[in-house]
Amino acid sequence: MAGDDDDAKCNDEVNDGTYFMAGVMAVTGLMATVLALSGVFHCMLRRLGQPSIISHILAGVVIGPTVLGRVVDLRRLGMKDAGSALRDTIYFVRIVFMFFIGLEMDHRYLRHHLRRSLALACGGSGLCLLLAALAGPFFYGLLHPAQGPFQPDKLYASTALFMLVLTTTASPVLIRIVTELKLTGSEAGQLAIGAAFANDMASLTVFSVMVVGTTSYGPDGQPTPAFPAAGIVMSMALTVCLAVALAARAVMLLNRLKRGRRYINKYELCAVLVLIVGLSLLEQVFGYSASMTAFLIGLAMPRDGPTARTLVDRLTYPVHQLVMPLCFGAIGARLDFAAAGSFTAAQFAVAVAFTTLLGAAGKVGGTVLAGRLLGISARESLVLGFLLNVKGYCDILAINFGNEAGIWGETAQVVLLLSSILNTFMAGPASAAIVRQQRRASRYRSRCLQDLKVDHELRVLVCVHGAGGVYSMLTLAELSKGTAPLAVYLLHLVELMAARKYAITHLYHDGDGDDDGDEWGYAREIEQVAATVNAFTYDAAVPVRQMTAISSLGSMDADVRNGIEDSRASLVIVPFHKEQRYDGRMVCRREGRRQLNQRILQHAPCTVGILVERRLAGDVDKGVAEAMSHVVAVFLGGPDDREAVAYATRLAAHPSVSVTVARFLPARAGKEDGSEMAVGEEADEEFMADVCERLVVPGQVEYMERYVSNGAETVNALSGMVGTYSMFVVGKGGGGAAGMTSGMGGLLEEECPELGPVGEVLSSDDFTACGTVSVLVLQQHHSQSHRMRRWNHDHNHHPLDCQCTHHHIDIVTSSSS
Repeated sequence: MAGDDDDAKCNDEVNDGTYFMAGVMAVTGLMATVLALSGVFHCMLRRLGQPSIISHILAGVVIGPTVLGRVVDLRRLGMKDAGSALRDTIYFVRIVFMFFIGLEMDHRYLRHHLRRSLALACGGSGLCLLLAALAGPFFYGLLHPAQGPFQPDKLYASTALFMLVLTTTASPVLIRIVTELKLTGSEAGQLAIGAAFANDMASLTVFSVMVVGTTSYGPDGQPTPAFPAAGIVMSMALTVCLAVALAARAVMLLNRLKRGRRYINKYELCAVLVLIVGLSLLEQVFGYSASMTAFLIGLAMPRDGPTARTLVDRLTYPVHQLVMPLCFGAIGARLDFAAAGSFTAAQFAVAVAFTTLLGAAGKVGGTVLAGRLLGISARESLVLGFLLNVKGYCDILAINFGNEAGIWGETAQVVLLLSSILNTFMAGPASAAIVRQQRRASRYRSRCLQDLKVDHELRVLVCVHGAGGVYSMLTLAELSKGTAPLAVYLLHLVELMAARKYAITHLYHDGDGDDDGDEWGYAREIEQVAATVNAFTYDAAVPVRQMTAISSLGSMDADVRNGIEDSRASLVIVPFHKEQRYDGRMVCRREGRRQLNQRILQHAPCTVGILVERRLAGDVDKGVAEAMSHVVAVFLGGPDDREAVAYATRLAAHPSVSVTVARFLPARAGKEDGSEMAVGEEADEEFMADVCERLVVPGQVEYMERYVSNGAETVNALSGMVGTYSMFVVGKGGGGAAGMTSGMGGLLEEECPELGPVGEVLSSDDFTACGTVSVLVLQQHHSQSHRMRRWNHDHNHHPLDCQCTHHHIDIVTSSSS
């Protein structure tokens, strides 16, 4: 009695405002704790491929009655628990969150693979619905053993919600996993996103109907009130349609007023948000959920124009970094694992395992079955099944709703939420393991250019960061074909900014031809690259397969490696991290690109070229056929220099290119000292002897020798070549005699070790005469099984016709543009 009197007295004081500031401080502390713990948990769990939503729920569990709730009693401040306090505080913010979820679901994304996406979504959901319908009564009986009189309506409602929970797919969570697996540009990734959108839209639509037609149950298990009349349901549907249409119409009028502008101002943005929240709250007065109304408004929001662009750009970061942790943290904070005390540990584990395996078996099995019927491979179907089994939005809303409506108790809520977490937890690592196994199975061993037959097809992958470098890169690739077939792939590297990493799907929608720049995120840049590629293809009559990789600079090298494996490229060319300024000097605009090039050089499974572009395609209007180029291949010795000369011999076969091989020798080499040559020197001699016999003697390639003693003489010799040649092709390693490059590093203000000693000199602004000369630096791929080929000069066979142990494999998987 004394405790009750104290609680009553405390509640009266709270109502009088005595502890108002204490309550505000407590709620603020809870929010700060959720945000901090979410960040800590996500830093640990993202290494395991886990999405951020799991971290948010775990943070809520920590501040809830399971952990901190046992230490801090919030009832003395007039709060039931931490979950209720957070839920009431962020009520209006949750409306904005649901609106943004609907806005992110771009239904036009389904157009790319409509039939197959719908088939995969129906396959996974259909089997889940069947299993859930059969197991729903067993689940209800398992969690409600002999509790009160039997209520058939309550059993039906529980089974319906159970079916909804198992069939849902959280598309925003799936997009994050697909992005981390580098599948956004692949057909499998796009099918997964399209199927997740279809599943999410259907699930949330069904849930919105359940919200209208729900029957709540009191503590005694009796239904209160009854199902609303048909007239009330129709009036709710009519008012929802009117609210959605009014919001969409207002946005269309605002877009018309702001036509020609990229964004709306902050006052107009606030007015739009106030309108959306006001319409949602007004709909709640008529008996419908404000959150679901906001979601439907977001789903119907016009995707074109400055309003939607501003909403996405301005709301993405705060919603995903602040609002989402608080929303799902509030759900986690309401979980009380002590409420499952009526169950033993074994019973609780059986209930969680049963629900988890049932959902995984239905989703994965149905998706695999649908995928095989569509002709998708078993491994890709398995990846799609695990990806579509991620949870996180509609299922949590349904679990929370079932608890509030009295259909389920705390035990069922804990079991279902743990099952959703486990399914999501399995999706990332399982999909990643299958993808890695598939890539290992299809991994190829690249042959370096030196070992590749000249009449064999050359596959070249060129990487660009923007439209400015497309034409020069593709021009160089086109010049490389010689007399052999050529396959050119272009990989557009798009840096993924933190503020836009959740709106990737909007990059793929079809343009509508508006002249006000209606592009999402980087769509304008992607379209510019595509337009430049199309122009080059039309001018040069060379087909180019375009791919787009969207990731941060820190992980972009993995996209390049995936692109190399997908295209089976023997050569990848990346741009130098510096760009030529209007006055001819080279400037660095993104320092992170330098580290990117270094990682590519270190990990790429093929020959890598870094192009220091100085007006290589300056006469763009003349076309590739008329772009006469004079190329010199600098040979000091070593595998990288041999690769540079081997590449130059391919250029020599092009009618628009004249090639000169300039061999640098140490001054003492002109004297016969009778000393034996090292293995590397012997390989260099054999290589150059064959080049001279095959190409120099017939007159296809010019040849000259320069004798130098140190780095200064080497630089002087290179300076004498400037003005005669338009491009230098050099090796990175500088494997010749050390004396020929000694002291060259001290001649430069800034060192670029990724270019090697010769490339560093030629690309430096200190080498002032090179203002219009481009440089291509090549690094040969060194495989453990690579053996130096011994050319037989006594036979008249092509010097590159070697028997190689690595067989060429056609493309098995590819990325679509």
